[in-house]
Order: sequence, then structure tokens, then C-alpha cells
Amino acid sequence: MGRGKIEIKRIENATTRQVTFSKRRGGLLKKARELAILCDAELSVIIFSSTGKLFEYASSSMKDILERYSKCPERNPSSPLDVDLDNDYWNQEVARLKQKIEQLENTKRHMMGEELTSLTVKELQELERMAENGYNEIRARKESLLMEELEELRRKERELQDENTQLREQVEAAEGIGSHTLRSFTVLTEARSPSETREPTTITPGAQAQDNLRDESDTSLQLR
Repeated sequence: MGRGKIEIKRIENATTRQVTFSKRRGGLLKKARELAILCDAELSVIIFSSTGKLFEYASSSMKDILERYSKCPERNPSSPLDVDLDNDYWNQEVARLKQKIEQLENTKRHMMGEELTSLTVKELQELERMAENGYNEIRARKESLLMEELEELRRKERELQDENTQLREQVEAAEGIGSHTLRSFTVLTEARSPSETREPTTITPGAQAQDNLRDESDTSLQLR
């Protein structure tokens, strides 16, 4: 079910008005940031609450945007003079952007160590400071990456040590089971009786015949 349509008028309740202001202000600033990023637009938002508190957002420099706004002619070219003013404004904007691009290119060449003969001592010192700051940022980033790699290697080392410990325990457990089985077999062999291990007595045919004669003689004596 959709939300009901809200009547646009002043909210009388102070608490509700403040809550609505906070929500709508956040949504407006969020939309402004999205518009600046998605469309590469240069914009600024200035908000004064009912209590006089200032809230602002600028995609770049608020001062530069306001100066640019103050120089911008009216957007209603109803006469040829207005058209000429509009063209002059855009010509100035093109010249300003070209100058800014040239400055950036010069700075890039100077950072690369090129075309330094025209710079003064103060400009060289400023360039050296910028290069030193850039070097410090690069070094800090490199150290951060090295520390992350070192921590990752330590983590892998701990995992390998744990795995090695587990394998050693399994090997020791297997050796213990084999040794216990061998001792049990030895004790069982030694505990067997001598009669179980004694070889059977061999009776020769002559001895068996003598035993038979002795038995017959005893029987004859008993019959008599």
C-alpha cells in the first residue's frame, strides 16, 4: 500500500518540524552529492534552519562556486546584448579552464624535474616541499603494504605450524598404537605353558613290542 500524499504546508508541531527538516535536509544533500559525482556537475547547497543554523555542501570550493555564480549572466537572452554577454561569459570560462590546465601541466613537468630554469628560489623550495610530501605519502603507503604482507606471511606461518603439530601428534599416536600391539603379542607368547610348546614324544617300534610282551606276561600271571 503506497504512502498517502502529504500536503505541502508549514508543520505547526515544533518537534515534528525539526524531525522532518533533518530527514529532508539529509536527502537533499545526498542527492546533491550524487548529482555532482554522476554528472560531473559543480554545485553548492546552502541551508539555514528555522533557528538560524547553517548547513552547506559544495562539490568543490564554495568560494569559487559563489564567485562563478556572481559572474554568471542572466539565463534569459531576450536581446542581442544579452546574447553577447552570455558569449563573453563562456569565453571567459574557456580561457579560465585553459589557464588552469596549463598550470597543471607546468606543475607536472616541474615535478618530473623538467623546465626548472625559470623557477625562483621560493618556487623551487615550494616544489621541493611538494615533492617531499609526495615522497612521504608514497613511503607510508609502501610501508603499509609491506606490513600487510608481513602479517599475511605470519598468519600462514602459524597455520603451517599448527598443521605440522597436528601431523606430529597423529604420527606419535600411530607409533604408540603399534608399540602397544607389539608388547601385547610378546606377553601373550611368553605366557603360553611349556606343554603347549613341548614337542611330542616319538615311540620306536621295538619299544612298543616290549611294552606289548610285558602286558601279556602280566595278564598270564593274573590268570594263573
